[in-house]
Amino acid sequence: MQIFGGIGFSEVIFILILMVIILGPQKMVEGARDLGKTIRKVTRSQFWKDAVKTSREIRDIPRKIINEANIEDEVKEINRALNPDLRNPISGHIHPPVLKSQEEQTDKTKEPPQS
Repeated sequence: MQIFGGIGFSEVIFILILMVIILGPQKMVEGARDLGKTIRKVTRSQFWKDAVKTSREIRDIPRKIINEANIEDEVKEINRALNPDLRNPISGHIHPPVLKSQEEQTDKTKEPPQS
């Protein structure tokens, strides 16, 4: 189970045990309090807000390009052709499988003419 990005539960327990060993119980509480204040100050700062806004804008660039170029249908068609079971990397939707007509299915089952 992932807790903070790539850090799992066992890593968090390991870090807490190291903190108790290195700092001791009293200093660990003070250190955690100071760390919490610092994290709160950083996440409420204008720099953090600008960084989050920029990150969102960067993630939206492919969608904006597709919308401005009016090629959304072509992108969907290409994604379906490449692999109908994969999620669309732009919209995140799963494409339904492309169903072949009855004629296409029977054409493949027919044996080629023998000469």
